[in-house]
Amino acid sequence: MKKMSSKEIDEIIENVKASLAVENIKVDNISVITGKKYLNGEISSKEAIDSITEYIRNKQLRQ
Repeated sequence: MKKMSSKEIDEIIENVKASLAVENIKVDNISVITGKKYLNGEISSKEAIDSITEYIRNKQLRQ
């Protein structure tokens, strides 16, 4: 995969947030950070999914 610029990554994140907002889903900062790490090639898609899933599960346990 071609290395993306910070501007391209920010545009992707904003597009995802807008798409999810249509579904009335708010994106939290942890998911944004994880998404940026994935798009930067710092983590795999499996690691990103596992990280976000773990965060959501822990958040649900605290409620």
